Amino acid sequence: MGINGELLFRLCVTLVERKLVDESLWPASGKIPVVFARNAIQAMIDRTAGEAFKDNLQYVCVVSDTLGSGYFQGASIEAGKLVAMFDLDTAGYLIIGEAMKALDEEEEFLGAGFYIALTRALRRQMLVYDHVTATWYNEQLHEMMIDDDPENRDGYEFPTVEEHTPPSVKIVEQWEDRKIRRFLRRHRNGPHKAWIEKLFTIQQLAHLRTTAVDLGQEYDGPPVPSVLIVFREQDAIQACWDEESPRYNEADNEPTCAVYFRPDDPKEFDGALRTMHIFLKLNIELAGLINMLNTWEEEQHARQRQHRTEPALRAA
Repeated sequence: MGINGELLFRLCVTLVERKLVDESLWPASGKIPVVFARNAIQAMIDRTAGEAFKDNLQYVCVVSDTLGSGYFQGASIEAGKLVAMFDLDTAGYLIIGEAMKALDEEEEFLGAGFYIALTRALRRQMLVYDHVTATWYNEQLHEMMIDDDPENRDGYEFPTVEEHTPPSVKIVEQWEDRKIRRFLRRHRNGPHKAWIEKLFTIQQLAHLRTTAVDLGQEYDGPPVPSVLIVFREQDAIQACWDEESPRYNEADNEPTCAVYFRPDDPKEFDGALRTMHIFLKLNIELAGLINMLNTWEEEQHARQRQHRTEPALRAA
């Protein structure tokens, strides 16, 4: 948390005056402003998120008056302003295949509609690693192979993303958002209504206006994808992720969410708080949906294993 002394003091005062943190945090932080500010921000996040991010999607919130730590290291922002940034610490991991099958039992294409609606909503606020991203990776890999020496081309492997993508997804990708939403709304009282309601909440949060800023020109690379969505464990999408993800840490990546504010400007401070709150709430809902669908995935696989072993037990 690199902040000059005056701005840091203003931030600490504002946090206490707004009663966003308890004054007892000051002595608990050793009366050190930078420690107090860091602890205050974490306390606010914990109060909002609770246990939502435990063993799941996780971010680190940083407040600074400079940008970047790579090629653009030390780039200053406007005088008197700070920037609050959410950097990804642990990506979410969603296995959605079994949930899609369950939704398709209600009506054909419902699973694909759910999947497409989810990825489109999330992309308004964060990067997502799904079949689209994996396809891009394959295309880039193919271009690299063409430019490489002929004797090296046999060493390239291309995960079969298209084969691992359900045909229904390719069909629903052509649908407009409005059509998909009407389709999903017909099933909001169905057997999996909790999933659909959670998706609708994510969509609503993703479409809210915020004061988040694009810092793409200030960093070496784009944000790290916040969630990996696969159709089944160890499929071609995950294979692409496994190949590509180690390189994410080689550059200074843009934060997933960032907002400028003056700590002593009520309007800007409120705007920053609202932006951070919306981002947290969206990720809390996403983490909840990941837990719900992954639990369903595990339960279905447990039933399948049980069905496979029962005949053998009866024979014994």
